[in-house]
Amino acid sequence: MEAMWSRYLPHISVVRKLLADGALGEVRHVFADLSQSGPRDPLHRQRNAALGGGALLDLGVYTVQFSSMVLGAPSAITAVGALTETGVDAYSTVVLSHGGHAQSTLISSIVARSSSTAYVTGSAGRIDLAGDFHNPTTLRLVGNDYATEPLLWTDPTGVSGYRALSWQATAAARYIGQGLMESPLHPLDEIVQITTTLDVARSQLGMV
Repeated sequence: MEAMWSRYLPHISVVRKLLADGALGEVRHVFADLSQSGPRDPLHRQRNAALGGGALLDLGVYTVQFSSMVLGAPSAITAVGALTETGVDAYSTVVLSHGGHAQSTLISSIVARSSSTAYVTGSAGRIDLAGDFHNPTTLRLVGNDYATEPLLWTDPTGVSGYRALSWQATAAARYIGQGLMESPLHPLDEIVQITTTLDVARSQLGMV
């Protein structure tokens, strides 16, 4: 299992359930932003190419995996951004096409902090995830009927911050007990596909 703890958080489970129930109708767009103002030290892991530095590998992976969970593998990838003086990506916007019917817009940065929110829009409504979307957070289900109040979901467990790593640890223990060789929520083939998407985006930015 990859250490993608976000897949196992309660609010992400709610997103999956809403999508499976058709609450949004036909999904048309995924937006996810994870941007921070990181250390300027050129030897820090975020800015060191030898240590896998750059916004995409450190932060963008969360946005790409979120898109993958909702819409699957992209049919086309377009990335624009800029590099730091150490040759890693300082920031980027990655646009993914999904078979012509849907699109993902994914933003990551290590030089400027944002609200780091995410949303999924569909023909029947929208799911808004408050920032930081990859951490335990709240979400709203907003319908297309402007007369209807949005539905707000808050995590009843109260588990927050890095304590929420326990959700993936619990899942890993359960899968091992079941004799599984991979996580059904984040299978190996999908992990390879996400990595390929990141590699293509990084190549377009001039890093690989």
